[in-house]
Amino acid sequence: MSFKERFFLNFIKDERWHYLTDGLWVTLQVTFFAVLIGIAIGVIVAAIRSTHDKLIDKTRSHFAKLILKFFNTIANVYLTVIRGTPVTVQLMIAYYVIFVTSNNKVLVAVLAFGINSGAYVAEIVRSGIM
Repeated sequence: MSFKERFFLNFIKDERWHYLTDGLWVTLQVTFFAVLIGIAIGVIVAAIRSTHDKLIDKTRSHFAKLILKFFNTIANVYLTVIRGTPVTVQLMIAYYVIFVTSNNKVLVAVLAFGINSGAYVAEIVRSGIM
């Protein structure tokens, strides 16, 4: 079978090329919205971590120190867990455990990749601030 015949059978026959364009469109949607979520989460986590690192010794109020330590601990746990597990495992946990009743696979992918991206963006933004 020649290359031309295989190409026809794999892409042209039954309009199979639509699978590629549809998959590309879903990939672009997931990427765009995951980046937006990742940037939002990353900036918030970086602000919490930077504020804690710069102001914890200068703060006189015990309540303010407690609040800073609480949010910094949550941010540290988030960064450690998300950066310490593979993104494929996170995606599977999100799809099969957390959002098991959801029928919207694209939304689950956007949230999983956005949360993962947020951890890395947080460290990039925090290092830029420091």
